[in-house]
Amino acid sequence: MEAGPAAKRNPAASLTDELIVEILSRLPVRSVCRFKCVSRSWRNLISDPVHRKKLPQTLSGLFYTSFDGERFPCVARHFTNITGKGVPLIIPSFSFLPVPSDDVTLLDSCNGLLLFECRCSGPCPDEHNWYPPSLYVVCNPATEKWVMLPNGIASGENRIARLAFDPAVSLHFHVVQYELDEWVTGVEIYSSKTAAWSFKESEWDDDIILYDSGGSAFLNGFMHMVSFNESLAVLDMEGKTWRTIPVPSDGEYGCSEPGCIHQSQGRLCFLNVDGTDPSKLSIWILEDHSSHEWTLKHSVSLRFLFRQKKFLSRRKYIIFDLDYRVITFHPECNLIYFVYGEDNILIAYEMDRKEVRVIRKLGHESWKPYIPYVPWFPALYPLCSLVRRGISRWAVKLSYPLQLCVVTAMWHSS
Repeated sequence: MEAGPAAKRNPAASLTDELIVEILSRLPVRSVCRFKCVSRSWRNLISDPVHRKKLPQTLSGLFYTSFDGERFPCVARHFTNITGKGVPLIIPSFSFLPVPSDDVTLLDSCNGLLLFECRCSGPCPDEHNWYPPSLYVVCNPATEKWVMLPNGIASGENRIARLAFDPAVSLHFHVVQYELDEWVTGVEIYSSKTAAWSFKESEWDDDIILYDSGGSAFLNGFMHMVSFNESLAVLDMEGKTWRTIPVPSDGEYGCSEPGCIHQSQGRLCFLNVDGTDPSKLSIWILEDHSSHEWTLKHSVSLRFLFRQKKFLSRRKYIIFDLDYRVITFHPECNLIYFVYGEDNILIAYEMDRKEVRVIRKLGHESWKPYIPYVPWFPALYPLCSLVRRGISRWAVKLSYPLQLCVVTAMWHSS
């Protein structure tokens, strides 16, 4: 049958939607985003929720909480799309989790998985431990699959937990729990492959004090954390490699704050206040992990970013009278997201064009942490595989006021 005039002018017009989606699923995220501009039909095709699950994903939005003493409940969870428009991709009630939403705290996100801490609100069963018991839950909100982790060795409040997951390398995840006595004394690492925790004493030469607000980055099999020691604390997921990477700084006075780290386009990014000009932010890229070589990628004025005209002068430094927080770097392009001001305004700064775009006001009642989210739609092997590994389920009775029975799952090698 002879092709019609439309097919002769545009060969792609003869392709079915299913075939186009199959082709797009094999392309990088950035290319798929660009193809939204081809036509309205392609934009609708790529944005369709059913097709979107088959396509590579990128930054979709962020989770945050708000506090308002005049409402009930006082604390609420929110999710905002990174565009600031449309119906939120995720409903952050997390009603599919095995514990009441009031008893879970979102700690971290990594490549589509979320890490929660579940804390009992009832009396503590251990008279020697004043802290209520807590468990970790890892879930994929796109599929509503979850797993509750077994209890670790350590107890108490002095710990920081981070999630490590890279589906391009392995479909297993890790949870890294740093044990603290002001500095890091050791780590517990949970592996979904073995369904068990392992404890390692710290092998860092210096007394590493972590800067929790500086974020973390899981890249190339290593967890990176910012420390107050002007370095990054780097750890592999087997607890065999412990090292530090000195962070860059300009000027004789160094940096006024430890800075923060993120990853973008497969590289480690570090952002800090310029040592010679505290009114300027510097963005660095780690070029070589072995030689610790950093390259200054970009610098930008705080006054330009936040349109701040008033500032306070203290000694020889210029301190801007504003509150801002770096949320994340876009994983696929040169975009940085910030929240600033009393109304917690979410903005995006595009480094290539040196443009600032206001996305939306999150409201003065919104509260940290602001956790970025990249969806991962494929079925999650460690959470739902019934083929290679067997699942045994049992009820665990926690000290909730209502004597809630929580169904938890543990994996055992078949």
